[in-house]
Amino acid sequence: MNRRPVKSERRRVNSQERTDPPERRELKAPPQKVSSELLRHRIDRLEKRIEELKAEYQKLDQNAKQLIQSFEPNCEHIAKEAGEDELWSSLVEDRFTHVEANIFFSYVVDILQSLHLRVLEKQPGFASFLPTLSSILRRKIWDTELEATWTSVLSEFGLNESDIKALCAFFVTYCKDAEYYPLIERKRYSLNIKEVLDRAVPSRILHHCLLHLVQLADKESSMMATDQQQVNTASTRNKPRPK
Repeated sequence: MNRRPVKSERRRVNSQERTDPPERRELKAPPQKVSSELLRHRIDRLEKRIEELKAEYQKLDQNAKQLIQSFEPNCEHIAKEAGEDELWSSLVEDRFTHVEANIFFSYVVDILQSLHLRVLEKQPGFASFLPTLSSILRRKIWDTELEATWTSVLSEFGLNESDIKALCAFFVTYCKDAEYYPLIERKRYSLNIKEVLDRAVPSRILHHCLLHLVQLADKESSMMATDQQQVNTASTRNKPRPK
């Protein structure tokens, strides 16, 4: 008798619980709205992180540039010393034959004389106190006018200061024992200049200088031959015909 009311009350409670969920579901946001807000939140976090990474990258890039700038003078000095060491090592090894050394020594002598004469052509007033190329090299350190002339002359010959140091080093190394060959005599030796330099000169600076000198001499010789041919042709035309 007493159990029946309990069951009826339970049924009543259960029926109320079934009617409650719709009211509770009204408090929840739609799934689409929740996913949109979550996505927006994640995008905001991602954009913030990207901005932080950009700032870190810019700072690192600036530090790297400052570091490179601080090392540049040392790198240039080290590279210069390495080039000089390579140059002197190449000269000390002396892989040239006697004839090869004489030929290249002759080209070096010619170019050094040409540089000296060209400076005096541009500055004839300096002739009395610049008797040699070494006097030009000493004076140009403090004479700005002579320095400008010297730089201009080097440019005309396609050379720079590093090339001159290499050529002077070559001259000092071989001047005691080498013999000067005139251009005509040099031509009698059938040498493949590039092959000789590839074999005998490890120094890139000296290799470039010596090859350049030979090319300059060949170019000048060709121009002189062309001029001489034009003179001969003109004289032949102007020669009176026999009657």
